[in-house]
Amino acid sequence: MTSSKKILICGGGIAGPACAYWLRQYGFSVVIAEKAMSFRDGGQNVDVKGAGQQVIRRMGLDDQVQALNTGECGQKWLDANGKVVAVFPKDGFGSLTSDFEILRGDFARLLFEATRDSCEYRFGRHVTDIVDGDEGALVIFDDGTQETFSLVICAEGLGSSTRSLKLGAQTRMRHLGAWMAFFKIPKRPGDDLWAHSVNGIGGTMINLRPGSATETTALVTFPAEPAELDGAAHRSRRDLLVAALQGRGTIADRLIDALDTVQDFYFGPLSQVQASTWSVGRLVLLGDAAHCPTPFTGKGTALSLVGAYVLAGELSKAASHTEAFRAYEALLRPYAEHCQQELSPRFVRLMHVRTPVGIAIARVLQRFFGSAPMQRLLTPSPARRARQVEEDFVLPVY
Repeated sequence: MTSSKKILICGGGIAGPACAYWLRQYGFSVVIAEKAMSFRDGGQNVDVKGAGQQVIRRMGLDDQVQALNTGECGQKWLDANGKVVAVFPKDGFGSLTSDFEILRGDFARLLFEATRDSCEYRFGRHVTDIVDGDEGALVIFDDGTQETFSLVICAEGLGSSTRSLKLGAQTRMRHLGAWMAFFKIPKRPGDDLWAHSVNGIGGTMINLRPGSATETTALVTFPAEPAELDGAAHRSRRDLLVAALQGRGTIADRLIDALDTVQDFYFGPLSQVQASTWSVGRLVLLGDAAHCPTPFTGKGTALSLVGAYVLAGELSKAASHTEAFRAYEALLRPYAEHCQQELSPRFVRLMHVRTPVGIAIARVLQRFFGSAPMQRLLTPSPARRARQVEEDFVLPVY
């Protein structure tokens, strides 16, 4: 494609600005429309794994990402009273913590700063219709304005409204049998640089992780099918979360006490996006809008970064957008589907043990695999970890 063409990206989170960065490297003109009224710097910890680390290095942002690292030392499994059951150090076998641990808001701001001067950001705007034409896509925005773009890249996330305009029938949500809530709570003096994880009765799982100097991030998941919550539709999301936390121990009590002052509260199903095709006409899906694997996989950010790199690269060399979209999907879909398949409903059920006996068994396994001999045996060497990053996905050179 000729690099003089103007591209619209819907979504100013991580995937959109990352793609904009590469498109600008290839000389394209980029407009980013973001539904939020201003830059959004909220969200949870993101761990950039595998090929995502390769992309960050190719962007020259690795030092900046490391400077914003949360400093997480590893993961501690606790019992209901807060007593340590097992410890999994950073880079150890089975640890939640990776090399690149950063708050989503910090990472999004890094990408925003890297693109704000070379791209046009339009906050408080979203697309209401797209009409394909021979020379481009006529885009109609929520304020009634119309503009023609050569292509539209939808990078809005799990519940994308732009995706619904053209690819709603081709997209389904794969529910994994659990619900999730994440938010930030005030940091306490006793909060250290470790992730704290708790298995609770009924399957409630709690993860507290280092956040900013004044905040700790919380992620709560619990098993429930959509139909199980339909009858509770009249109850608020916070009431549903409180019900999942009550009687689950001291950390759960701390979260209940903090809920009244929480500002950035998210509550929704643990679901994956599965689209039979990622493009139609001049519209193409990117990031979570195309293949959200859920936060449980720890692969969503890496997938977004790799997808942004590949899509921009294919657009830079292809003779047409149709050819570029086809090549992008052929390269990335196997990787995205592999990441999704790592997390099945059966695995989610196993992680969310419900009974006292199940929790007791889980603690035995946690102690076993967290023991020093097993960690020495199973933890990959630094050289092997480096190879795993390179082998995760072989990035094309554009």
